[in-house]
Amino acid sequence: MSVSGFLTVPAAPCAQREPGPGAVTAQAFKDLFAQVPTGVTVITTSDTDGTALAGMTASAVCSLSLDPPLLLVCAANHSRTLAAIRSRGAFAVNILAQEQVQLAQRFADPGLTQADRFAGTSHQRADGLPVLDEALAWLTCRVEHAYPGGDHTILTAAVHSLQHHGGQPLIWHQRTFRSLA
Repeated sequence: MSVSGFLTVPAAPCAQREPGPGAVTAQAFKDLFAQVPTGVTVITTSDTDGTALAGMTASAVCSLSLDPPLLLVCAANHSRTLAAIRSRGAFAVNILAQEQVQLAQRFADPGLTQADRFAGTSHQRADGLPVLDEALAWLTCRVEHAYPGGDHTILTAAVHSLQHHGGQPLIWHQRTFRSLA
């Protein structure tokens, strides 16, 4: 069957597959995607009066559409930042520079409070959202849709403003922070 020029083949039900060397386990899936280099971002938001800040490190971020400008972000269902984004309906994507490893680690640490994640992190407001001063680039976004995606939620968002400062991005590859050569 052809759908919009793509050939589709019905997938065999997973229950009929026998485990073997190519079995899809959570660990095998994680190991495979550790081979895909990706940029590192910090997603930030706040309540409407700007007093309660929330943020998380994310690598599942990508452009979705040019017209209109849309992006998507995937966040763990249990994420405190996802809860804050759902409440506010908006967030910022901060693309980290290669020298911001400690910032990425701080915003990824589930043991830290949101206040501790932002402690000592200079930021300003853009469209009422916190954007990190030293980020390589940032975008502010309004949530358009939220879709279930297993243990994550897929957010699509309209981009409202952006700024790029130039420099080299922080990269995540093989479970290690890296920079371009």
